[in-house]
Amino acid sequence: MPSRPRALLACALIVLPLLAACSGDEGVSAASPTPAAVASPTAPAASSPTPAPATTAVPPEFVPMSQFLTQNMDAWQAQINARPQSTNVPIFGAHLLAANGNRGAALLVSGTMQSVDTTLDGFKKLGLQGATVTISFPLLNDDQPRAADYLNFFATVAQHVRDRGMTLTIEQHIAFSGTVFSPVQFDYRKLPFDQFVARFHDMTQKILDRVHPDYLTLLSEPDTFAKLTGYREAEGPQGAATWVGRVLQGLVRGKTKIGAGAGSWLPNAVEYDTAFAKLQLDYLDLHIYPLTPATIATAQQVADFAKSVNKPVVLDETWLYKIGATDKADNAFDASTESFRRDNFSFWQPFDSRFLGLVAQWARANNIAYVAPFWSGFFWGYVEYGPTTKDLPYQQLAAAGNQAANESMREGTFTATGTAYGAAIKGR
Repeated sequence: MPSRPRALLACALIVLPLLAACSGDEGVSAASPTPAAVASPTAPAASSPTPAPATTAVPPEFVPMSQFLTQNMDAWQAQINARPQSTNVPIFGAHLLAANGNRGAALLVSGTMQSVDTTLDGFKKLGLQGATVTISFPLLNDDQPRAADYLNFFATVAQHVRDRGMTLTIEQHIAFSGTVFSPVQFDYRKLPFDQFVARFHDMTQKILDRVHPDYLTLLSEPDTFAKLTGYREAEGPQGAATWVGRVLQGLVRGKTKIGAGAGSWLPNAVEYDTAFAKLQLDYLDLHIYPLTPATIATAQQVADFAKSVNKPVVLDETWLYKIGATDKADNAFDASTESFRRDNFSFWQPFDSRFLGLVAQWARANNIAYVAPFWSGFFWGYVEYGPTTKDLPYQQLAAAGNQAANESMREGTFTATGTAYGAAIKGR
C-alpha cells in the first residue's frame, strides 16, 4: 500500500500491507441475534480487563455484528474461566508495522528508522516486551537489486529492538504480490517450486546470520501461502510439512528457535501441526483472527496438542476480525478488505480492547510463549464513524486512521485499545 503523509510515520501504521489471511475458510452459519441497541460488548467477567468506553455508540447497521462478536467473546471467556489457573507469563509484543517487508522499497526511504524507533518507544511505554517483524520473500534474494540494503535494514531494526531489551520474532513470509496489500511484485509462475524452496532456504540462513531473531516462523498460514504462490506441491498438511522440512535441512540456527503452524480458521489446523511436530522445529505457530465457536475450539485444540508433544506455541498474529453471523470468513483478499475497512472505526475500541484482554488471559491459561497483535496502529488512532467517513473506500479510510495515529504519537497518547492491551499484559 502507498506510504502515508509525514516522514515520522511513513510506515503507514494502520494500513500496512501484510494482511496475512486475517481470515479463514470457515463459513459462519450461526443465526443472527435479535437486534437491540448495543453500545459496547457485554462486560467481561471480573477476571478480565475492563474495556475502555466507546467513543461513539455502535451504529444501528453494525448492531447485529457487534452482538455476534460479543456472543463469541462471551463464549471464549467462559472457556477460559473453565481452564485450570496457570502461572505462565507469556512475552507480550506486537507487530512492528513500520518494518513490515510488504512495504518493499518504502522501507529504505529516509525517515523509516525514525518511525521504527518511535513505535518501539511507544511499545515500551505500554509495557510490551517484544516486537514482531515480517520479512517478505523475495526481498533478500540474490537476484533482487537491493537485497543487500534490505538485509542491512532488517539487521538494523533487529539491533534497535535488542537495544531496548525486547524479544524479536520474525515471520518469514511471502510478499502479497499481485494484491492491493503490497507493491512488491513477484511472479511465482516463473519460479519452479524446487528453486523456490532453495531460495527460501538461503533467505532463512541470511536471516539467521544477520538478524539473529529469538523466534523465526517459516510458515504460519499454509492456506495463504498456497493461494498466493499457486504451488500445488505445498498444499495440505503433508505438502506444507515436506517443503518446510526441506528448508530446515542444513541450517546453522545459532540460538534462534524456529517454528511453523497454521491459522485457527483452518478446521484441520491440528493436522498441520501434527505434521510439523515431526520436524526439527522448536515451537508451533498460531494465528487467531475470526472469532467463532469453531475457531475458538480449534485454537484450544492446537494449544492442547502442542502441550501433548511438549512444544510451546507462538501466537504471532491476532486481531478481532469484524464479521457478522451471516458473513463467510474466507481468505479471499478482495472480500477481506471490507473487514479490514471496518477495523478503522473508533466504535470498535471496546471490542478490540476486550478481545486483546481475552487473548492475554487465554495465553496465560495455555502456556503460550509469545503473543503479538497485528494491527498495532490502533494503539494510537482510529477514525470516527460518520457521514463523511462511513462510505470511504479502504485506502482513504486507512489514511485518515494513519493521520489520527500520527497525531497521537506526536502527543504521546494512546487509544483505549492501546491502554487496554498495556493493562492486559500486566494482568489487570
